[in-house]
Amino acid sequence: MFKKTPMIALPITDKDLEITLNNAKLNNIDIIELRIDQFENKELNHIKEVANKVKSYNFYTIATVRSKLEGGSDISDPERLEIFNAISEFADIIDIEYTSTSIKEKVKEITKNKGKLLLMSYHDFEKTPSEDEIQKLIDDCKIQGADIVKYAFKANTFEDVARVMCITNKNKDKNIVAISMGEIGKITRVAGFIFGSLITYTYIGQSFAPGQIEVKKLNELIEFFKGG
Repeated sequence: MFKKTPMIALPITDKDLEITLNNAKLNNIDIIELRIDQFENKELNHIKEVANKVKSYNFYTIATVRSKLEGGSDISDPERLEIFNAISEFADIIDIEYTSTSIKEKVKEITKNKGKLLLMSYHDFEKTPSEDEIQKLIDDCKIQGADIVKYAFKANTFEDVARVMCITNKNKDKNIVAISMGEIGKITRVAGFIFGSLITYTYIGQSFAPGQIEVKKLNELIEFFKGG
């Protein structure tokens, strides 16, 4: 799947779907991230219809129902599990939080049984942990069956950014997605691939996370750092 790096992912909801997908095609988007926790309509049939529409455009898809703890909506774990089960046949990658301990193992079973990739994610909107803590997170996620490990930390200093990129480079053979959030961390969204980060996230219209870079600008900057 990762025939190039970085692959550019666009988080979307179920609003203005066809306009968004057509814009994504025009802007070299590789992956559509279905932020199902932000959908206006969370009925299972509707969610599957949206996912099927995305697949008809030949995008890779990440499906997530982000927990409230990590920046999502207040959806119960049983309901989240039901959605993950319904969406698993349409998605290429299922994203479950490292902290979603009550459903994490079941989501892993659903994902593996469908032959899809499991992305285990962790978000800290306030700080960047120590190098040892980040390494433990990576190791734990891999032990628990993650095919891809994603971590997004708030960068409060440039030292935070350097720490995230250094630990990512040390683990670049483990399928890592690394992000430093906020203005200081923007460089990781552009040049993180140099240190081994597989996916970067962008936006068209409205951003989903602090520090995301609009898609046209992001494409230009990535080409710049690639020497293109």
